[in-house]
Amino acid sequence: MKVLVLGATGRVGSEAVRLTMAAGHRVTAFVRDPSKLVSTEGIEIAVGDVTRPETLSSALKGMDAVLNAVGVDPLKPSTFVTDSARTIVKTMLEAGVRRYAAVSGTASMKKTLIGTVATDVLELTPVRHAIKDHQGAFDIVSASTLDWTLAGCPWIKDGVATSSYIESDIFPGGMKVIYPGQVADFLTKVLDKPEYYRRIVGIWNT
Repeated sequence: MKVLVLGATGRVGSEAVRLTMAAGHRVTAFVRDPSKLVSTEGIEIAVGDVTRPETLSSALKGMDAVLNAVGVDPLKPSTFVTDSARTIVKTMLEAGVRRYAAVSGTASMKKTLIGTVATDVLELTPVRHAIKDHQGAFDIVSASTLDWTLAGCPWIKDGVATSSYIESDIFPGGMKVIYPGQVADFLTKVLDKPEYYRRIVGIWNT
């Protein structure tokens, strides 16, 4: 597949570039500043900004899928994730690119009672900004006709990824973490798997 990776210089995105290429996909990194890429070997580079639809539209030509790993500081008020999702979905539909895999949060998942209580508690903390922003993106993506998959992530903690992590359609609550490399691994492996279409799947360490 020809895959456009958004947020390619970030913690998840840089791992996604490496893993999608290792999986045999043809990768284009969509970046504002190519000098921030960990490596440029074996990849194409498209310079642009997800807030500028014209640059994204150009980069989408000939693509089969988009892997979206853009993000912002979860403790600060922002609508960037929502706004970028709106632009990305609209531009993908116009370009005829249907496959979309992206980072999301556990708050948008189905939950157990404990999971609901845990989310309610988090909404009383500064993390509420990220919850609201990701929920806005979820609403836009899930209402679209794209073949989407979202990774429902708890705290994305810096660390060395292991090969084993849990996947679940229901958030049970509790203190969960996932590493950037594991998020990238999940988003990469689901790209060509229709059984993951139109699902938000929670991922966290065992």
